[in-house]
Amino acid sequence: MISCGKVTPADNGEEPSNPDNPTVEISVPDNYVKVETSGSYTFIATSSNVAGGETVSIPREYYICKYAVTNSEWKAYIDATGASAPKYWNGKTIPEGREKHPVLWISRTEAEAYCKWMSEKTDGWAFRLPTSAEWEFAAAGSAGTAYPWGEKADASFSGGELSSKFNYNAVIAAEVLKNPDRMATYNNSKSTRYGQQDKISDIISVSATGGVTGWVDHTNYLGFIYTDIFTEINDAGGNTCAVDAYPEGASWCGCLNMCGNCWEWASSIEVAQNGAEKGQSVNVIRGGSWYANASSCKVSFRGEGRKASSAYNTVGFRLVAEPTK
Repeated sequence: MISCGKVTPADNGEEPSNPDNPTVEISVPDNYVKVETSGSYTFIATSSNVAGGETVSIPREYYICKYAVTNSEWKAYIDATGASAPKYWNGKTIPEGREKHPVLWISRTEAEAYCKWMSEKTDGWAFRLPTSAEWEFAAAGSAGTAYPWGEKADASFSGGELSSKFNYNAVIAAEVLKNPDRMATYNNSKSTRYGQQDKISDIISVSATGGVTGWVDHTNYLGFIYTDIFTEINDAGGNTCAVDAYPEGASWCGCLNMCGNCWEWASSIEVAQNGAEKGQSVNVIRGGSWYANASSCKVSFRGEGRKASSAYNTVGFRLVAEPTK
């Protein structure tokens, strides 16, 4: 069983019903925060990322986890149920140092099975994926800004060091550029330069404002993602960070890494406006990832989705909890 703690007035801002007893009679899972709504939510943007999205119902309050589900939490699940481990693990062993990183390569179908398991073992609570509206409201709140802290990414790159409030593709670019003369080999057989090498500094660069150039060229299969250096990083589970990293990027209700680190499954269905899935009815993902550029990591960014039965190198999930009693 997961451990639980009592919600006090300091936790949720409410006055106790009995002033002689400062504890409100509800126990919530650790690391879940209560989100109260007016009953509806207006998306910051449309699914085509035009300002002024539709208004949808959020009929009741909900509790959302401050963090994405971690490798350690998935390990407990597979140990208990015999479920599959992600492809970047060594069998059923978590890669060293990634215990607190978000678990990736988990399909929506697998994520929903995890929700069912959590619900069965947690008395008084049912767990599920958030809707797209619930996810965005927890990330942006009533302020409705592109990022939890404002309209701009607030990233900068100077002297070889990146300053950022979230984990996106400039983080990995800045890291590999610390060895600018390292040779990278184009390793995709479709690349116009397959088998050839360049210095990493001739392939990828980071601007003063944290923008990345040379990340990908899908036409010619060039750019950083078509090199052996990227393949090595990706095969190890990607350039994720611990789920409690970047506290300065926390949302208004205390959720961390709603921008970057990993895309997160939502329970909503939309027609994709971006990527290989464009034009298809897909399961929504939100938040961007370690692979995504800064714009795609906006909490307002929509139009991304994936197949429910497939797993991906940049997609994880976080849970919503609802009391059943």
